[in-house]
Amino acid sequence: MKRSLLQIIAFIVLQAALVPAAYSQEKKLTVLYTNDLHAHFEAQIVPWADKTRPIGGFANIATLVKKAKAADPATVYVDAGDFFAGPYVSSLTKGEAVIDAANYLGLDAACVGNHEFDYGWQNALTQFKRAKFPMLNGDIFLKGTNKLLWPHPYIIKNVGGLRLGIIGLHEKFAFYDTTAAEMVTGVEARDERAYLRKYIKELKPKTDLIILLIHIGIPGTQSTGGEGDVIRNHQHDIDLAKSVRGIDLMVTGHPHSGIKEPIVANGTIVVSTDAYTIELGRLDIMYDKQKRKITSYKNHLDYVFDDEVEDDPQMAQVIKKWNDKLKAITDEVVTNSSAPLTRSYSEESVMGNVVADSMLASYPDNDLALTNSGGLRQDIEAGPVTVGDLISAFPFPNTIVKLRMKGSDLRGVFEHGASLTNGILQASHGVELVYDEAKPVGSRVTSCLINGSALDDTKLYNVLTSNFLADGGDGFMSFKNALSSQRTGVEILQSMIKYLKRSPKYNPRIEGRVRKK
Repeated sequence: MKRSLLQIIAFIVLQAALVPAAYSQEKKLTVLYTNDLHAHFEAQIVPWADKTRPIGGFANIATLVKKAKAADPATVYVDAGDFFAGPYVSSLTKGEAVIDAANYLGLDAACVGNHEFDYGWQNALTQFKRAKFPMLNGDIFLKGTNKLLWPHPYIIKNVGGLRLGIIGLHEKFAFYDTTAAEMVTGVEARDERAYLRKYIKELKPKTDLIILLIHIGIPGTQSTGGEGDVIRNHQHDIDLAKSVRGIDLMVTGHPHSGIKEPIVANGTIVVSTDAYTIELGRLDIMYDKQKRKITSYKNHLDYVFDDEVEDDPQMAQVIKKWNDKLKAITDEVVTNSSAPLTRSYSEESVMGNVVADSMLASYPDNDLALTNSGGLRQDIEAGPVTVGDLISAFPFPNTIVKLRMKGSDLRGVFEHGASLTNGILQASHGVELVYDEAKPVGSRVTSCLINGSALDDTKLYNVLTSNFLADGGDGFMSFKNALSSQRTGVEILQSMIKYLKRSPKYNPRIEGRVRKK
């Protein structure tokens, strides 16, 4: 009997060894991911990564995605939103060129980001319809109805023997924090947690893995110095994972903060890139179908150096087509800059000075002009400054608004800037503000002079800003307390062009307008 049992065991082991690999319960899956592409068609210099070698670009990403899928069919490519807002090709085509190019990236699914609404929600719908890949969102509704603005909350996709339930959402906080109010009048974002639970419940019986694509958290650092200006994090991602069970993988966008070693919260793996196409994230997963769980994973987040990747020829053609179409507008030279126009998230920048000073030059009878650091999206090199450069640096259709504000409310917007959650306010000539990052949020401003006089909480000031900030964008809610508001309809971009055209040479310099103690 004992001998017979051993023979049986041996037979079972032998049979198991002979089971074809196709019937194995453990499956491999490669997830390629990006976020916050922001219309960066071309490779670019990223100072904190490498000062001489260009990185990224749509043509490089397309090549890498095609190669990965050809090498292993068990590969899926997803994106966490914000295709628009960046180089001029986005603004001048209201996103049409970006969606056209994105159709050649090899995407399997993407969620909607806040900047998809930069040119109005009606335009967003028009562009979504042009996408040849699934655009997903399940929590933005036509206001006052139960009708989804874009009725595609999720897809089920079979990849390498695994059924993937891919959900697209936009965090309610991030939507209202960074979307221009007038561009989304008529639509509303709702609590992402409630809808996430709903979609997980619907997908769980039909799928092996739940992948969430979500635009969530605090906005990205728009600064030449990268994350050195202010440490960004993914706390909102972690909080969501802790409050909703059942997410296997979360690919996030919005903070522009790459996660080299994946965050694991409540069993959810969280990944993200640094944005602007500078990386193509890759997460290799082993999944046991019998145990219904991920057994191992490895993440790769490396810079995409332009000199290491051949441009995808099809993508290169698409990019050339759009650049040629826009050339007549973008190539006009407005001035020559003696030094690079760069950005900062935590102190005065020469790029911020150009924007604020141009607004004040348009309406010189006001006391000061203020713009948000997050609105500055690209540096400009020394030398000829073109209209295309300015559009890429300030790609939003924002207009100048005249406000009459109490000094106490003006102090409030300065304090919010000094909190660094959304970056400091860039100010026009005549402002001298010092803040201490070591002090508690809300009481960091240690001194503030407006045209040589201390900021007076009881005095009234004539302030120029953008319609985005006037509506409380980026959390600058004290702007909404203005005693009066007048919308000029003058685009800030046009004021910049007019301002710089005054002189054939522009000499940027730091004057100590906003600085740390």
